[in-house]
Amino acid sequence: MAALRLPALLLCFCIATLVISPSHSQTCASQTFTSSKTYANCVDLPTLNATLHWTYESTARLYDAYLSFAFLARPASPSGWIAWGINPDKPQMVGTQALLAYRKNDDGSMAVRPFNIDSKPPTFPSAPISFVVPYVRAEYDGEVMGIFATLELPKNMTLVNHVWNVGGQMSDGVPAPHAVEPENLSSVGTLDLAHGTAGTVSDGSGTVNGTGTGTAGPSPTSPTTDSSANGGGHGRSGGDRIGSSGFGIFVLVLVMAATTVIWS
Repeated sequence: MAALRLPALLLCFCIATLVISPSHSQTCASQTFTSSKTYANCVDLPTLNATLHWTYESTARLYDAYLSFAFLARPASPSGWIAWGINPDKPQMVGTQALLAYRKNDDGSMAVRPFNIDSKPPTFPSAPISFVVPYVRAEYDGEVMGIFATLELPKNMTLVNHVWNVGGQMSDGVPAPHAVEPENLSSVGTLDLAHGTAGTVSDGSGTVNGTGTGTAGPSPTSPTTDSSANGGGHGRSGGDRIGSSGFGIFVLVLVMAATTVIWS
């Protein structure tokens, strides 16, 4: 019986590591939201431990299409920011039309700002972004921030360059520069919205060096167009809450099983 204890203790140690590890280190396919909102595709982005969920829907109108997305990442600090956007011209930061989420200093609620990165370093306040944003909000669970939004795009814009990043500080609604580590400088890729696939780029020239297929999810739903949403709301409130309850239940069962082996 004693011979079983060392393997069992090792098993408990491994399980404890899983419990301590953030649930958001899972793949995008494992991430869930407590609302009924679903997305047709998702991809684990190659840098900054970030994920992107999206649904693309063309409309009967001549020019309009909608991109509903959820971008999840850890800010560089609890007082930091996350941002995701589209560059209509090149796979690079300058020219990106972004949405940036952060916590307000006064009450800790979440806010989202449009951010036109028109130069390096960017100018503040920035010029308006080129996309209509009929819905946007943000969440923060104490570890991971999420931007949930819908963009109105030209119908012929199906292959896009997207850029993302995280930073460690906000000052009066102005983001401090992000780090200049390799993963911050290479947070750029491509999305084929119509086919639900994602690609990476080798450098700022726009050369694609590989593609990855987004993980198919439930069937697309109509984009949210709640114009009353203004990006506010406290960290764990609202419909698109970040969660992964299935993983927690799985770990609990393993812990109970290991405990039974140790004390039997």
